[in-house]
Amino acid sequence: MSDGGFQGVRRRVSKKPSPLGGFMLRRRHIGLIFIIALLSSACGGKSSTEADSVESPDGGGPDSGEPASVTYYADVQPVLQQNCVRCHQPGGLGAGDFTDPSVVSALAPAILGAIDSGRMPPPVSDPDCQDYVGSEHLRLPAASRDIIADWIDEGQALGDPSDAAPPVVVETELSDPDLVLTMPEPYAPTFADPANPGNEYRCFALDPGAASGRSITALAPIVDAASLVHHIVLFSVPTAELTAEERDPQGFDCIEAMGTFGQDGVIAAWAPGMLPLRIPDGMGLKIAAGRSLVMQVHYFANGIEGGTVYDQSSYAFELSDDASPAIVTTVGNTSFEIPAGAADHTDGGTVPNPDQDLRLVSIFPHMHELGVTYDMRIRHSDGSQTCLVQGSYDFNNQLTYQFPSPISFARGDELSFSCTWDNSGGDTPVRYGERTDEEMCYFFVTVGR
Repeated sequence: MSDGGFQGVRRRVSKKPSPLGGFMLRRRHIGLIFIIALLSSACGGKSSTEADSVESPDGGGPDSGEPASVTYYADVQPVLQQNCVRCHQPGGLGAGDFTDPSVVSALAPAILGAIDSGRMPPPVSDPDCQDYVGSEHLRLPAASRDIIADWIDEGQALGDPSDAAPPVVVETELSDPDLVLTMPEPYAPTFADPANPGNEYRCFALDPGAASGRSITALAPIVDAASLVHHIVLFSVPTAELTAEERDPQGFDCIEAMGTFGQDGVIAAWAPGMLPLRIPDGMGLKIAAGRSLVMQVHYFANGIEGGTVYDQSSYAFELSDDASPAIVTTVGNTSFEIPAGAADHTDGGTVPNPDQDLRLVSIFPHMHELGVTYDMRIRHSDGSQTCLVQGSYDFNNQLTYQFPSPISFARGDELSFSCTWDNSGGDTPVRYGERTDEEMCYFFVTVGR
């Protein structure tokens, strides 16, 4: 394991002291919907007899003679409302309309196959490690998986529509923002990169306007073309260092934006289903004068021809003039080497807190395409531990995990972190780097006093 710490690795490293003092200045080495596989190709298909028997006349399973104990309206529909329709609905990013029982009935074996293969829902941090805001929508309990399996086994009875659960309303946008910043112009992704078919990473520079010199206390995107927008990462960067290309109203290609802007500029990462990010207890993320915001949008083709659908998404903010400072700081390791052919290589480190009591608000884990799992926890001075984030990693489903209440990180404690990668298909070692064919092990931690 490598020692961890904080260190600038961007080409645009801030020279300003940290508002949180010595802990953040001890820097050595550093120490993002769904990508939908075709549901029809998922395992778990039914025999032709089962497929032809969606519902018996009495509402029970095939040849049951009795009403089914598990029905769509009473049992399956609430599961889908809670965990799936954030993407799988008309105009959403996921394949199929899971609000339509006929669609769900036809796709049921494929849905179960996608769950059992681990592809759906996309992996997120385990709330049993540490709960986070919105976990009830992002993580599918094993009992919910079993409801779908039992429904299929019993013949997929629809049951009584009066048993249907009310729609689950997930407030993914701020209801009364102080400021909304919108992409300068509508943009139609072309998906022209042959190395990333069906995907495009596009960055748009935004004038912070009224946010300049103030603190962000809450933020959330307003997604325009939901069928295309896979995830969004928001950065703060020095305005003077934006090039002419980066100021283009049509944006610029930026698949490696995390390496370019990420070290001292990450504000938050969003994916469908996330709730607004709120900085609690009077804290805020200050947007210093002379900085711009850059919004990286990952577009996913979703069967749409490049250049035909336009997006003009926005980001909304609640602002404060007197919030106490919180910052997003980077914890990680840049000294690792993943051996060629290694299927399960782990590296990480520790970062001590020598001199002040802090509070952790949220964590955004980040690796590249070889990333498999991550873990971060506090090792307290009394020998106990507090798990912070832990789970399987998906480069295409990167999230900021916001804790319901800030977590104490006291003087004398240390952060312990690790990343695991799978390079079993590689014939050369892989080291730290900004390109997506290189790797990272970062945790962007929002921290305040």
